[in-house]
Amino acid sequence: MRFFLMALLAGLLLACDNDSKDDTESAPGPASAHTLTDIPAAEWQQQADERFTAAATAWQQALTRFEQSPNADNLAALRDALSQWYQRFASQYLLLASRACQQDGSANRQAILARLDSWPLYPGYLDALPEWPESGLISDPYLELTRQNLRRQHGATDPAEASLGFAALAVALNGTTGSPKALAAFSGEEGPPARRRQYLKLAGEQLVADQQQLSLNRPLNELALQCGLMETLAHWQQLQDPASEQEEGLLIPALSTSINETGLLNAVQTMDPAVLARWDQVNPGIAGSIKQSEEKGWAPIKAWLTTVSITRQMPGSTESRPD
Repeated sequence: MRFFLMALLAGLLLACDNDSKDDTESAPGPASAHTLTDIPAAEWQQQADERFTAAATAWQQALTRFEQSPNADNLAALRDALSQWYQRFASQYLLLASRACQQDGSANRQAILARLDSWPLYPGYLDALPEWPESGLISDPYLELTRQNLRRQHGATDPAEASLGFAALAVALNGTTGSPKALAAFSGEEGPPARRRQYLKLAGEQLVADQQQLSLNRPLNELALQCGLMETLAHWQQLQDPASEQEEGLLIPALSTSINETGLLNAVQTMDPAVLARWDQVNPGIAGSIKQSEEKGWAPIKAWLTTVSITRQMPGSTESRPD
């Protein structure tokens, strides 16, 4: 359902763009009711890209140090680097989602956004579990570990079959239990430990490549921001699904929960002030609802979204539970 909402909004966005082009090509006249307003966001986008790149570089450097000297301290530093990078990603989720909505080929861009942070997931699909020590793609000696193969395996037959993304990376690095994976899981020149280190490298590279595909160096518009806000809310809403309603074997990694629980709303509350001010001029009330969210959480934002002109089912209702 979440992907359907995104596709609906993106389709409306493209339709508005096409209507605007048709109006431009016809005789001059009043602005079309579907005309979208450019909202300059160059500084916001540049700063976000630079900060994401810095966090990615810190991860890559930590991984290199661990590969050169695989000890407990370097493993702890690598885990900290992943946490910092993941937090940076969550802090930019609204912007990334808005970019995905506005770009040409938006359905593909939304799939890329989803791949960046796919959960809940089947941890045993990617890596060995204590009760299944030989399970997972990482343990499969017949699967050549390449970025292309990992992309092919991601969601191959089920959306929860995650081989890429921050959540999958957290499973490979941290494990699924309260006790992090032991150093021995990454030590050795062959077998699963060597493949696990190779996976960490490839999955990190794919995260960088996917984020770059969502780069957008042009103004946003109000519909893209509405669509991005809907996607951010829907991503957070997945955390609220009771565990009893989740299929057996599915997991939301602890790191994903801790970061997204507060990080997604924080991404909205800390969006670029100039962009927010211009957006509020186009869609009055958004700035106030975001300000109110500092005390009331997502409720004011959800209420505001019901007032905008696009008709859609809100995440969290009984008929619109995110998939």
